[in-house]
Amino acid sequence: MKRKSNRKSRSGRAKKTGRSRFEVFAPRQARVHDTVDALVKASAQALGISLDPAWREGIGFNLRLILRHAKLVDQFALPDRTEPALVFYA
Repeated sequence: MKRKSNRKSRSGRAKKTGRSRFEVFAPRQARVHDTVDALVKASAQALGISLDPAWREGIGFNLRLILRHAKLVDQFALPDRTEPALVFYA
């Protein structure tokens, strides 16, 4: 007679939880999405602007894009001795 092992396989544990390893990141994305949507709604209320519900997704997308670019600029390290340019020509 063969004994059953009490130890469960790794795949058995993963199936038991019902979550993939990529679902760990989903709540953070949802929080960021909810935060930006709340910011869009609050900003519209503060400015007294009525927004068409169809526009909110586009406004949120652009705001997230701007915030992502701002994060990249903020992460770029500059030496303490860096000075702004005296004259800028475009």
